[in-house]
Amino acid sequence: MSVANLIVINPVVKSLELLGDRWTILILRDAFFGRRRFEEFRSNTGASRSTLSKRLEALVEQGVLYKKPYQSSPPRNEYRLTDKGLALYPWALMIREWESQWGDSKFDLPAVLRHRVPGHHDLRPKVVCRHCRGDLALADVERQVLAQADESSIKALKTIGNQRRSRGGRGADADNSLAHIAEIIGDRWASLVVAAAFMGLQRYDDFRKQLGIATNILADRLKRLTEAQVFERIEYQSKPPRSDYHLTAKGQALFPFTMLMRQWSMDWLDAMEDAPFRLIHRPCGQVLNVDVICQGCNNVPKPVDVEYAKP
Repeated sequence: MSVANLIVINPVVKSLELLGDRWTILILRDAFFGRRRFEEFRSNTGASRSTLSKRLEALVEQGVLYKKPYQSSPPRNEYRLTDKGLALYPWALMIREWESQWGDSKFDLPAVLRHRVPGHHDLRPKVVCRHCRGDLALADVERQVLAQADESSIKALKTIGNQRRSRGGRGADADNSLAHIAEIIGDRWASLVVAAAFMGLQRYDDFRKQLGIATNILADRLKRLTEAQVFERIEYQSKPPRSDYHLTAKGQALFPFTMLMRQWSMDWLDAMEDAPFRLIHRPCGQVLNVDVICQGCNNVPKPVDVEYAKP
């Protein structure tokens, strides 16, 4: 597989510049739960004040959140979702859906989602093709390379992967829902390795060459992802020992979530302007775009139509 083929994850790279961070994921979780104030974010995420300030300012700068004053003396602001931020709702729903199926049981989800449309039923979201409304499956997606990747695309991989990752502990009073998936995807290199696996990479040397990742970082991420049961390590050579890294069912379940990151990046970050590829949904033959729908009614869920009920 050439570098041009691998940069099929170009839109994912762009979204990871903003979303590939554990604290950002937890802040957005809180924003969709209706939390708006600095102290609410701090107590529920467990982030330090300096880390939280930096992440909130970055989300404001990128137009995902906006500040709304609620007190003048001393000045205080709430952080509310913009339209660009609200467009991440399908992504947030699928993060929660993945956690409900694959997360660590000791981090209980706080509520059941109820879809307030005629019938008022439990919300079970799923990702579908925007054109044919068929279920999204990795085996049904093919890649078409349009051009060679340029140096800027390759540098972008290294830039986002080299950004520092803060890994704080969970506070005693922190909201630990979504903690498991945040640990897995809240790391840019780990997310890139998983995205590359969706493109067919399985061997250590292929990940290293295609992602331009340092050997120690790659070994660490593959180890973490294997321990998290996202990958299964299968030896294909004994002398010297060599292994493939195969996506488990748990790992494959991250594919719809990854495609939603890609979709948001295309819709809001103009990520396809310089992409050297496109993805095709084989069942309908259309360029792949995805939506999230409710399995109970086939409607696209909106935040105003969803409530959080006690289980």
